[in-house]
Amino acid sequence: MTLVELIDKNTFIFDKSITTKDELFNSLTEILNEKGYLKNKKKFLKDLYKREKIISTGIEDGFGIPHTKTKYINKPIITFAKTSELDDYKALDDTKINTVFLIALPINAHNSHLDLLSELARLLMDSEFRQYIKNAEQPDEIVKILSV
Repeated sequence: MTLVELIDKNTFIFDKSITTKDELFNSLTEILNEKGYLKNKKKFLKDLYKREKIISTGIEDGFGIPHTKTKYINKPIITFAKTSELDDYKALDDTKINTVFLIALPINAHNSHLDLLSELARLLMDSEFRQYIKNAEQPDEIVKILSV
């Protein structure tokens, strides 16, 4: 499994009206449910929050990588959201999150989530890559940047 193979640009959210982590997680969960990725929307959201309670998935420069392994998903998915700066979701460098890649995998995915997380984190360490993502305004741009 690669990042690009798991991305569904039809689940991407570009919404500056989202201002909290709850709004973000609810919006992402709703679109994943609408597109048929979820077995149980409520339980998926609970698993997402359970992982977030361990330690924040905010990394740096306004980026977050929320992720979960759950039995409430039909197939693996990586989605993306660009929002306003979220007052209640901060990165390790104390910047407010406004750009998110959500990774959701089935419980039996073994260590695939670690491989995907490390690949995405490695890409996000590059300031030029982060800037390209921040400047992207359309789903196709995000997919193209990740495909390079």
